[in-house]
Amino acid sequence: MTASPNSCRYCGVEERGHAQQWKADVGWHKWASPTEEQIKARMLARRAERNAR
Repeated sequence: MTASPNSCRYCGVEERGHAQQWKADVGWHKWASPTEEQIKARMLARRAERNAR
């Protein structure tokens, strides 16, 4: 399933319960707000996924 539009910019985990996460290309990080482009891309991907069913 595609990440929620407002999930972490780096790893796609929701803000609630994120704490610190590890991602190889970023390292340890706290939740970071996604960019406008990421939000739009995630929304479009979720819509396409929904319509494909």
